[in-house]
Amino acid sequence: MKLQRLTPILFFVSMLFFVGGNTFLPLTDPVESNYALTAKEMVESGNWLSPQIYGQFWYDKPIMIYWLIALCYKIFGIVDWAARLPSAFFGALSVATLYQVIASSSGRWLIGLISATIMGTSLMFWAVAHGIITDMVLLYMTLGTMVYAYKGMVMGTKYGMTIAYVFAALGVLTKGPVAIVLPGLILLIYAGLIMRSWTMVKRIFDWKGIVLFFAVAAPWYIYMYSTHGQAFIDGFLGLHNVTRATQSEHPEDNHWWYYIAIFLGAQLPWTGVIIYGMVKGWKRQHPGYLYNMVWGIGTVVFYTLMATKYPLYTFISLIPFSILGAIGVMKCIRPGLPRRYGWIIAGPTILLWIAYCVGSFFVPWGFWLLLYVLVVMLIIGLVYALYNNNRYMMPALAAVGTLLVSALVINEGIGPLVVQRSAVMITPIVDQFNGKVYYYDGYSTSLVFYTGKDVVKINAESHIPDKKIKRSAEWDKKYLMEQVDEQEFMKAMERGEQMMLIVGKRNVPNFEASPIFGKVTLFSVEGANHVYIINGKTSISGTN
Repeated sequence: MKLQRLTPILFFVSMLFFVGGNTFLPLTDPVESNYALTAKEMVESGNWLSPQIYGQFWYDKPIMIYWLIALCYKIFGIVDWAARLPSAFFGALSVATLYQVIASSSGRWLIGLISATIMGTSLMFWAVAHGIITDMVLLYMTLGTMVYAYKGMVMGTKYGMTIAYVFAALGVLTKGPVAIVLPGLILLIYAGLIMRSWTMVKRIFDWKGIVLFFAVAAPWYIYMYSTHGQAFIDGFLGLHNVTRATQSEHPEDNHWWYYIAIFLGAQLPWTGVIIYGMVKGWKRQHPGYLYNMVWGIGTVVFYTLMATKYPLYTFISLIPFSILGAIGVMKCIRPGLPRRYGWIIAGPTILLWIAYCVGSFFVPWGFWLLLYVLVVMLIIGLVYALYNNNRYMMPALAAVGTLLVSALVINEGIGPLVVQRSAVMITPIVDQFNGKVYYYDGYSTSLVFYTGKDVVKINAESHIPDKKIKRSAEWDKKYLMEQVDEQEFMKAMERGEQMMLIVGKRNVPNFEASPIFGKVTLFSVEGANHVYIINGKTSISGTN
């Protein structure tokens, strides 16, 4: 496959876009800090094969994301922005690869550019490219799996399916069995039910690819089982795969329309053209169109059937939906179409920009005047292009404008907002304290990351009202940190032990109903945390 001229340029521009603002983003709880702390313990312990957190082995995710973050720590030091580099890198690589694949296979560079631009500037893609999570790495591995599977299965390319299996193996090392199960189901549905081709079905089961799949994916799993035995099977396959599929971790999110709502928001500002592309492409039913429809819709249906709902589970559907969105854009900019079709591009774009502006009124930080001026100018430019039938200018303005607006938002708004979901502001106080640190009815792994201290979780008692739908007690096995109940904590208080108690703001009402509340005095309020010091002191003065 000949390297397209724009491919390295797209990678470089995307990389700048995705790393921009990362130096302002501390680790957040409860997700990012788990990956960052595990990679930190990997570097510090020298054990690069068995993930551990709080000094205990744990089996939440396979090894790939920890290797990537730990490698960045080794190169750049254990700093927050280094932990975000894998997502930024694989995000940029995904954008460049999608362009390369579409432009090379179709011979139409503009379709490739639009597809890559839609994906790279979509709201959810932009957010995940700044995150410390597995999903962007999985997206790239899935992109490789599905692209080469199409080449091998549909186009009959000699080594297509073989390479697809290698990418699937890397995906299994990133996220687990779903990286082979979901693509496999999509391929079988497409080949067997949609195309009704026995030849395609047979091509899926490429023996060379299957051998390579096990050669790449199996060694780490074999090592983990030989080292940790049934604990690994119960933790990884049992709790974090089977239980996740059969018992909801977040019962309050169990709605049939959950991922439809995610789709509508995640694809902004391109939601309109994606839906339009899905509708208009139905007339021709090109094999590539059908492939992307099965891939995108199949992903949404698959995770809808799973018990646990999570916003990023359908993240990989951004790939096929972005390709379908390119079809929608090309249909919208055809000469001779009535002007109203331009609103399919302009409408959702303006909605996203205005939503950013409205959101700025709900945060007490940031200099937003520049954002307002920029959005007004961009909207004027978009409407001008619309009413002058300059249809090529509309998608260009939507893309470039979203890049500029997003860069402003992450620097003025997202950075301070992320601080509210991190323990970075109370780190200096905890560093100066010599006693034991407790966290009430919640937990902050980022505090463990920043201070290197053990933090004990206090489990709330039954007197606390709980309006949430109860989830299975099986999920309590996720938490490996030291834990005590309220009675144990109060006994430690009575023994005169030096303790620091931290209560997140959202748990303050519950804490005020606790018997602990009347026995402690507030020391300081820092960010989103209330800090209490019992039988001890710190050299940092408290500020209420």
